Amino acid sequence: MKKQALRAFVLLSILFSLSANNVYAHGAVLINRVDIPFDFSVGAKKFPAGVYNITRVNQEKIILRLSSADGREAINIVTNSIQARETPKTSKLIFHRYGETYFLYQIWESEEVQGRQLAKSQTERTIEHDLSKSGERVSVVDLVATP
Repeated sequence: MKKQALRAFVLLSILFSLSANNVYAHGAVLINRVDIPFDFSVGAKKFPAGVYNITRVNQEKIILRLSSADGREAINIVTNSIQARETPKTSKLIFHRYGETYFLYQIWESEEVQGRQLAKSQTERTIEHDLSKSGERVSVVDLVATP
């Protein structure tokens, strides 16, 4: 009898914690709407131009979720914390641009001194290396989120 009660307690505890994390993840919007006018990449995955949202998957913001407003595109992104020189007044995404190829690089919330940075993918490093041989450099593109 005690074993069954203990198993039931453990199972309910696990289910409760999973559901609480799920509610938290879906309710923690970092950037509600950003209109990205160009195709871009996150890691090895390519995304079409469109309207996107960013939510946190965990409280520490180590993992963020980028999803299209229409629900067709989504990815979980592992990020690193970075410190702003000045607190940003608006939420924004920062992209690295190589010719007509864009890679998501940083995510900033308005009024937050800590932003999130993505590691460069192998594809981005290869493109950056190839362009540096010809003397070209990366451009930085900022997109401000719609309040």
